[in-house]
Amino acid sequence: MHVSGLQIVGVEGDDNGQLAAAFGPAGSGEWFARAAAAVAVGQASQAEANAVVKRVVAERLREFLLAPDAQASFESGLPPEGHGLTISYPHLVVEMVLGNDGDRLVDVFLPEPSLLLRRLPEFPKRVGALGLTEEAMAILAKINDQRSAQEISDPSPHGRELALRLLAAAAGTGLVESVDRITEVPLATTLPPRLAAVPRRRTWLMVLLLLTGLAVAMLLIVRPWRSSKVMGGGGPWAVAVDGGCQPAELERLYRRLEQDKENLRVVPFGQGDAQCYRLIWGRFPSKEEADETISHLPAGTVARGFPPHVVRVEGSTP
Repeated sequence: MHVSGLQIVGVEGDDNGQLAAAFGPAGSGEWFARAAAAVAVGQASQAEANAVVKRVVAERLREFLLAPDAQASFESGLPPEGHGLTISYPHLVVEMVLGNDGDRLVDVFLPEPSLLLRRLPEFPKRVGALGLTEEAMAILAKINDQRSAQEISDPSPHGRELALRLLAAAAGTGLVESVDRITEVPLATTLPPRLAAVPRRRTWLMVLLLLTGLAVAMLLIVRPWRSSKVMGGGGPWAVAVDGGCQPAELERLYRRLEQDKENLRVVPFGQGDAQCYRLIWGRFPSKEEADETISHLPAGTVARGFPPHVVRVEGSTP
């Protein structure tokens, strides 16, 4: 199997004769090339060829995953020549796990449901790209690096089996990983004898130093000497610099407000179950003035990978 990024771009090996049954006795060879040849001579349409190859790949991959003695090796190298057909590996795994008899794959991807599930990089972006239902999104949103698959699936209102299948699919596509729970170390409730015997005068000195440190920290956070300046002078137009829909993403947006409380705001958009939130910068009287500012935003204002764009906002931070 040849993979580029998250896309399967070529497959070789035994297809159990299924490609010959669909495309004719065209011999052996790379599967995508055989499908392209069948399309070129009119034996199948492009959609039919895609469906045949995807079905055969899913069946052979399923057999491999369920085989107790299966072994895999990984080699880096150039993928085969492209033939206009690719298969999304994440989508393929999700369809396999949620499809008929997919419960058998749960133990493959989640052999120990009692382990914690930890989100891997770009989790929100990759979940969004799967195009899942709202029910499935609600289940995956429960993954917060503090719960195990069992703790998420057992009380799920959507059913334990469906929740486990979705969590297994998330593990199989590389959205999450299973990790051991860190054992909590209880804090000592009594002071060590040496600390308990500190003279009263030294105790007061320590308290005074602590209060002074807290006061300095508060001044650094509040910075009363900093002049308040709202970029744009005021108006309904602003530049969106970050966004999200999941609770963890909303929490990140509010943490980012500390960067520039005068110019950053969190505002909702969408309605009902489709409501999400934006982090916006500035207040401009016209769209044109906001557009001109995009190329001059302060460093670190735009979230990595987020395309800044102008939006019209009515109201303030919720």
